[in-house]
Amino acid sequence: MRKSPKERRNQYVQAQRITMVEAAIAVKAPPVMTFSATMPAFTYTSLCSDRGLREPPAKRKKVECETR
Repeated sequence: MRKSPKERRNQYVQAQRITMVEAAIAVKAPPVMTFSATMPAFTYTSLCSDRGLREPPAKRKKVECETR
């Protein structure tokens, strides 16, 4: 069954409202603080722009979690 023009218009307006709400939520969200977002491109490679980050750290600390 075909939808009437009124129903199609209501569906279109509802989709626009949902898109605007999602955009508003995305704008208000805190910035991404992941490793790839905060570190320069090509980190730990010879192509890295920061000379201090061309080599990986010597040792990485392992944190053991205690479970009860």
